[in-house]
Amino acid sequence: MKKSSFAVMIMFISSIGWAASPCENLIKSCLLAQSVTPSVTIRNIDVEEVSQEDDYADGFNASFIFKYDGADVGYAEGKSDQALIYSGKLYRLSKSIPVGNNKGIKYSAFNPTLAQWSFAKDGRQQYLCVSFNFDGLGQSGSFQGVHGGYLLNSKTKNLYFVMRDIR
Repeated sequence: MKKSSFAVMIMFISSIGWAASPCENLIKSCLLAQSVTPSVTIRNIDVEEVSQEDDYADGFNASFIFKYDGADVGYAEGKSDQALIYSGKLYRLSKSIPVGNNKGIKYSAFNPTLAQWSFAKDGRQQYLCVSFNFDGLGQSGSFQGVHGGYLLNSKTKNLYFVMRDIR
């Protein structure tokens, strides 16, 4: 095998690790907003100053936007879709990749004011993590342990949707 072919193959194999969906421990840590294993770190985002902005981008209104490390982060709504905002760019919820058994739910809108915003890191992978309990439905009854979440890979910009019973 030529050196250049070998280098390309190594780069391809390395990129697979970057493109892989988040592992289950990272998902659970995100949904709980606390680490469930020493390999995962969670950095909760204290959302204090929130604003709104009409016509934010591409026909979306930013209904919940805040600054984190100088960049826009938040939630936006369009006519037929919702999106996460990260570093000033929109990531449509309808384009999110479902991970694991989400009970047939592909993606879900959520109330950003009730959500837990954080960064989850496992090794070289870091994600913007948004965890929610379906607008308070999780506060009593059999649905109380079910949480949904979005994880946006900060390197690949792949957006993942998860739903799990966290009890």
